[in-house]
Amino acid sequence: MQRFLIFLILFITLGVGNLQAQKIYPITSGEMIFSNGTVEFTDKYIQQFPNAEVSSVPLRYTAVFHLSQNWHIDFGNHFGLYSGLGVKNVGIISDEILFNGAPGIESYQPYKIIRRLYTGGIPLAVKLGSFKDNLYFFGGGEVEFAIHYKEKYWNSHSRSGSKTKTTQWFGSQSEPILPSLIAGVQFPGGVNLKFKYYLNDFLNHNYSSTNFVSDLNRYKTSQVWYLSLSWQFNTAYLFGDERDIIKL
Repeated sequence: MQRFLIFLILFITLGVGNLQAQKIYPITSGEMIFSNGTVEFTDKYIQQFPNAEVSSVPLRYTAVFHLSQNWHIDFGNHFGLYSGLGVKNVGIISDEILFNGAPGIESYQPYKIIRRLYTGGIPLAVKLGSFKDNLYFFGGGEVEFAIHYKEKYWNSHSRSGSKTKTTQWFGSQSEPILPSLIAGVQFPGGVNLKFKYYLNDFLNHNYSSTNFVSDLNRYKTSQVWYLSLSWQFNTAYLFGDERDIIKL
């Protein structure tokens, strides 16, 4: 991720260093996120508990709470970039069968586990297209910082029955820094479609817990990616410069 950001900064500096920005304006947006990923146990865990498995990784949908405030810089009508700040609710669901220590046939139990993070992120992306038509492609990267972790699970692969929930601010259950690659397209009317792929694991696999469901040592992979749909709102009027309002 560090090499990618260095390359991106150099590309922008060399490509537009002699150009004068024609338009700088703020864009506010929310998102609907459809996330999925890959969750795998370590070989050691499977050898120790041969009937344990990750049965499935269901699609996770959330619309709360996602908010981004980005500043766009357009170098003419066809090339630009943006950066800013954003808060996102990112997570993954896994249906698992785990060894629970009970004797006999009940020693393995199905669980539905949902883990999510609220993150604060800083994106940096390049835009190519027709800005006057509000139709362009974008791509770049984002660095997110873990803020609040929540885990909840059920003793079945459904959400029926009793639920166990834990939360923690700045917990060590996840990786503290989550770099990602982003790519997408902006459509006229303000609709924005974006794909994001996280470059490292979502969970901290060195995290140990006396609760075997919450113990993360059993994972060797916890990769997350998502597709999001959002609406972009030009908010230049909030900053007192209505000249920079463009029609979305």
